[in-house]
Amino acid sequence: MLELSSNTIKVLGICGRLLPELERLFDSIEHKYSHKPEGDEYRVFRHLTLTFTPNASIPDVHSQLELLRDLKQHLPVKLKVNKLFVKDEESLEGAEHIAIDFGLEQTNELVDFVRNRVGDNAVATWYIKVIWFVPKENQPAVMTELSKITEIEFSDFYLVSNKQDDKNTLFKSSDFTA
Repeated sequence: MLELSSNTIKVLGICGRLLPELERLFDSIEHKYSHKPEGDEYRVFRHLTLTFTPNASIPDVHSQLELLRDLKQHLPVKLKVNKLFVKDEESLEGAEHIAIDFGLEQTNELVDFVRNRVGDNAVATWYIKVIWFVPKENQPAVMTELSKITEIEFSDFYLVSNKQDDKNTLFKSSDFTA
């Protein structure tokens, strides 16, 4: 019998996952120029956050799974790159990432679809951090390499718990067969 003292998950969310070829490209650039701290704390995949539900209940898991299934119809999500910029890391003073600004107007329809399903748990984001922990002296080189990218593509949506990584992925839109 399964019994727990809690029926909540610390955080539950749905996020867009980049096309694998783009992830490999960003990984190679990050490998050359980043000084990412050791350990698992900052080992998250690049993502477009669509929902964020703190202290999620079991019914929240069910509704997020249904949303994940219905989000499949919106794939792939292709966004034109507006500009590159340096984004501060909120959790580590002085750390900076290179991000792609794509503008909210490109995701309005998707965000509205999500908001109609989960209300205030919907997230509207106008950027994605693509190269993490880039020292100032390496930022111009990273910007030069990234300037060739005119579009980014999200090929799947993931339902994750507590952290945006493969170990905490509960289900993917691509796992639904129909």
